[in-house]
Amino acid sequence: MFPDQLTKPLMLPARGHFIGIDRNNRIFTFLFALFPGLLASGTSVTLVLAFIWAVISLAFKRFPFKLTPTEKRVAWCVTFYIVVTVVSVVIHPNAKAGLTYVLKMIPFLAVWAVLPRLHAGVSGRLVPFLITGAGIGMIGALAYSLVQIAFFATRAEAGAGNAAVFGLFAVLFGSISLLNAHSNSKTERVIAILGFACGMACAFLSGTRSAWLVMPVHFAILYWYLRGQSLPSLTNAAKVVGTVLIVAVISVASIKVTERYHALESDITHLDQPQENINSLKARLMLWSAGAQVFLQSPLLGEGPQNRMSSVNAVLNLPPEKQMTFTHVHNGLLNAAVDGGILGVLGVLALLATPIIGARQKEPGPGRDLATAIALLLLSSYIITGMLGIMFGHDATDAVFIYLTILICWMPGNAPFLSIPQVAQHAEADVAALSARA
Repeated sequence: MFPDQLTKPLMLPARGHFIGIDRNNRIFTFLFALFPGLLASGTSVTLVLAFIWAVISLAFKRFPFKLTPTEKRVAWCVTFYIVVTVVSVVIHPNAKAGLTYVLKMIPFLAVWAVLPRLHAGVSGRLVPFLITGAGIGMIGALAYSLVQIAFFATRAEAGAGNAAVFGLFAVLFGSISLLNAHSNSKTERVIAILGFACGMACAFLSGTRSAWLVMPVHFAILYWYLRGQSLPSLTNAAKVVGTVLIVAVISVASIKVTERYHALESDITHLDQPQENINSLKARLMLWSAGAQVFLQSPLLGEGPQNRMSSVNAVLNLPPEKQMTFTHVHNGLLNAAVDGGILGVLGVLALLATPIIGARQKEPGPGRDLATAIALLLLSSYIITGMLGIMFGHDATDAVFIYLTILICWMPGNAPFLSIPQVAQHAEADVAALSARA
């Protein structure tokens, strides 16, 4: 039954100008939520393609350019970050080498074109596909991770290609999945709980300690959002399944936490070893110290992202064979300070502010509460993991941040929470409403 209910609102009739736009918005959102754990680069590819097609559609006036005042504020905050990044590349030496960093700004521009495209569809229909897609994606990601752990690696990275990025996505999208716990659809509630459990298990299997620090914060956010909802009573079968899931996640967690704790303990005991022996913790401390020194050398304009690691290695003054081969300094704000000085830090802070601006400057209602929950989950994930690793500058993390921010801005504040079966019930009415716009 549920696959039919999922297919019906996803696959609206092929005919009809605005019907096609709305259908593609729904399919894109559902696939985007699946990608982070299964094929992380798919997020950036699909977002860039959606942006390019939206620009072409705007040029041919297939839908109007429409942004609310709040969305314009968000778009200008994002644009400020883009301008600061591009300027920091252009004004510093080796500008040609910084072309990659300029190209990485393309997904952020999507806010100007993709938001009007979403407005061309029916209001309030996309979020159910995001949340359900997140749960299904995390269930698939756990299966992927278990195969990796069993045969190929000690730390799961699934389709992210990087254990740290996978840990970030697992804890974020696993938590987003649980936002469906109060759905009126039993199938969605099952997916919500399974997706959450699988996401937490994936985060532990990734061995990403910073992602583990996010979990208590997410538990508090989820409690805040769900405590005001009408939650279904638990049957005995649900209690048994829930207990099994909790035991399973704790079992996975205990193994990886013990393993990573001993690794950290070993790193700490070897901090006073000669400089030739650089472990994970020592490398981070050296990167942070050198990054701070580079920032103080040029606090206003930084050194440019293309000169980031060469400047850090120059301060460290290590032998050529011992120089740091990382692409960033493992702290999002310090990274921005090295790249663009104080302006770089302000650019990142403006970018981080966008989900909250988009969520809170809405009319009160269920939609604003849900948007606020997603914004808090997004921000806490990026800030906590970004203080110890990468925040922006990775194609997948950039794409996930900007599209979730776009959805947060787009969500109507007074819109009721809908399950996919409820959206399916509205399919015929949606087709009629979209057809009337033509």
